[in-house]
Amino acid sequence: MPTISAKDEFNKDTNVLLFTENEIPHPDEVYKLHAAIVDQKTSLRWDIKPDSYLYLNKFSFFDKQLNTYLNATFPEGEILVDEYFGKVEVFFDAVEVVLDIGKEIEKEITVTYQGCNQKGYCYTPIKKKLVIKKSGIKIIN
Repeated sequence: MPTISAKDEFNKDTNVLLFTENEIPHPDEVYKLHAAIVDQKTSLRWDIKPDSYLYLNKFSFFDKQLNTYLNATFPEGEILVDEYFGKVEVFFDAVEVVLDIGKEIEKEITVTYQGCNQKGYCYTPIKKKLVIKKSGIKIIN
């Protein structure tokens, strides 16, 4: 009677996935987020590792106090045909956005974003909390 071993062709993809999982960097290493406040606007910058990208349509900025999503100003990205989402606009290398936070200095904003690596793996949506005070801005995981 035939048996299935770890070397069988059927299990080959699973083995590659299991061994590759340890090689997948943490999203905070791939997408480094920086934040600053300038003239009542919040500037957010992501430095993106090579061969990785962020999706334009996966960004969101939720203002907890106002209970609403904020608009952000984005640069133009690159068009990519993605196997999961079809034709999408993405950002390679770096992306900087500006949020108009208004006159209220004390805010808490939930920033959500998502990206993939061209080697074939994607990250689940990433959420960070921005705590904005008169003294500055803090990013919380």
